Amino acid sequence: MTANETQDQRPEPIEELNADANENQNHESAEDSDVEQAPTNKVFRIGCMTFCLAVTVLFLWAWHHEMQFKDNYRKASFHMRNEEPEQAIEAYQKAIKNKERTIFFKDAPSAYNNLGQAYLSAKQYPQAIETFKKAIRMAPDMAEGYVNLATVYLQKNEPANARAICLDALQTFPEAPLLHYNLACAYALTNELQKSLNSLIQAVNLDPELRNFAEQEGALKDIVPALP
Repeated sequence: MTANETQDQRPEPIEELNADANENQNHESAEDSDVEQAPTNKVFRIGCMTFCLAVTVLFLWAWHHEMQFKDNYRKASFHMRNEEPEQAIEAYQKAIKNKERTIFFKDAPSAYNNLGQAYLSAKQYPQAIETFKKAIRMAPDMAEGYVNLATVYLQKNEPANARAICLDALQTFPEAPLLHYNLACAYALTNELQKSLNSLIQAVNLDPELRNFAEQEGALKDIVPALP
């Protein structure tokens, strides 16, 4: 055997064998990692798609009921203008029911105030009182609910209840002319004429147009001539 043949048959260096083995192991590890990550990525994608679909459905649901709310609200306003309180009550009830189903911003104090007005026009006083109380709970920072609630008690000829509502509300809304006006009516119905005049003066000072209403108000007919 020649020296060249002996040189050709020498084993490969250990370093080269180890490098090949490491490369094969790294390749196998990468394949295993890809196999492990594939299901995880799939689950993540499915989760994202499900979330987006749920949000879309929720938005469509809320949008549909918001449109129904506005449609019934317009119908109710139309019936009130035409002095049809019974039909207005039905439409406002439908509007409120749809508003509650919108999930977001479901409180509608203005709708409750208007529903209360419809009950009042239909002389359904217990329903009107309960509805105005709901409006007050939803929007305690609005004077309108207190004014309307006091008006119901005045129409029921319960001036003591109307007076209590006005006096309490005036602590929060001292410049609400209709609260002073209703308080003047309440005092007049209990023959507290000087207190009635004082309240009416404050009401007219805040809103001069209330003088015209007072002139047509039966309870205030003896008070109006004393206005300055």
